[in-house]
Amino acid sequence: MFFRALLLLLILLCSNCENQKGETSPILQGLLALDYLILSDPDRSSVYFSTTRSASVEIAYEDGAEPNTGNFAVAPTTSVWSVTESNLINAFADRGYTVNVTVPTDLSSMSEFPDQGRSTWTINQLLALVPKYKAEDSNFQSAKFFVVFVKGSLAENSGVIAVTVSGAFGIGAPTVFVFKEIINHFQDNLSPDKVRKAEQMTVTHELGHALGLVNTGIPLSSDHQDTAHGNHCTNTSCGMYWALGDDRVDSFSPGTNPLIFGSECITDIRDYTP
Repeated sequence: MFFRALLLLLILLCSNCENQKGETSPILQGLLALDYLILSDPDRSSVYFSTTRSASVEIAYEDGAEPNTGNFAVAPTTSVWSVTESNLINAFADRGYTVNVTVPTDLSSMSEFPDQGRSTWTINQLLALVPKYKAEDSNFQSAKFFVVFVKGSLAENSGVIAVTVSGAFGIGAPTVFVFKEIINHFQDNLSPDKVRKAEQMTVTHELGHALGLVNTGIPLSSDHQDTAHGNHCTNTSCGMYWALGDDRVDSFSPGTNPLIFGSECITDIRDYTP
């Protein structure tokens, strides 16, 4: 909203500058085109929480970077990917209408792509995967979130577990990139179940960013943005906290409470009525 307000101000200023001429300036033409692109982009928080009636997650993975599937050992009847599903369902709940959420649960419903032979990735190299392997795009009724598991690490910061990337000014669908080897080794001596929990907490955290948390599309209802760490929550027990610590993973109980977003972030979502 801030960017659109700034854009409108620039348009008005440029219009005033050109009032004495009989044609639209190239600058104004460019600003109008950019405004049209933003308005025609369905991948925005204001669309997700107004006209969207279905949301699905598409998952692709590099050969050798397969996501965890199956059930949790600590909760044998709980599917690993039910964590992502439950959190998305909760994010879209209580809006006076129903949003149907679909999340794949096994590798047969995910897409594998060849080993890319990289030990590090730049953002541009990651984004180059999207047109190759993303099958569906969002529209104003259906949100399509894309999650990609890769080997290696982010070149700019080898300690990053995952990153959500969208186009300039928010134009373009957000895509979540998960660095599988970093998750597998972010703490020493991880049990298989701990890796499953860490992976799901990571995916859900990044999808939170894609939805617009914290203050990246969904406005704040209270002062809980950890500005020192960017768009993260100050609540250390919230899934949008900046660090995925060992104690948080240990205390997470997907069988009894799969929801990771804290009350502050949920209140932001519930109060958001674009």
